[in-house]
Amino acid sequence: MGAAGLGMVIHDSAGSVIGALAERIPLSCSVATVEALACRRAILFAKEMSIFAASVEGDAEIVIMALKDGMTSNSEFGHIIQDSLVLANDLSFCVFSHVKRLGNSVAHYLARKAKSGNELQVWIESTPDDIAPLVYRDSL
Repeated sequence: MGAAGLGMVIHDSAGSVIGALAERIPLSCSVATVEALACRRAILFAKEMSIFAASVEGDAEIVIMALKDGMTSNSEFGHIIQDSLVLANDLSFCVFSHVKRLGNSVAHYLARKAKSGNELQVWIESTPDDIAPLVYRDSL
């Protein structure tokens, strides 16, 4: 298909979903680059929703470590890391955490859904019915 999917979900401090996004993008050269783009898009989505404190979780350890360490020298996705850090700097609080794919199943499902769906799908204060069980499982 020549496309990759980005998927993200925003929870409030109580764990309730306040927003979700699925977006199809042109396929990049590597999975790590797509994961870096997903982190950047998650920060941008938080800003679009007027969220000023965020904990960004991702399952690509190389990307999360680069964000945590401010390592922008990677020739493949360093520019995306740099852009993400600039966006995150606009927030009053932003931390980056690595989670295993099992703890990130909602985002993974939305990313797969985005590959075959519309270019951009956004849910505010609701989620598609098919991800409700995944939201519950991720919250455990």
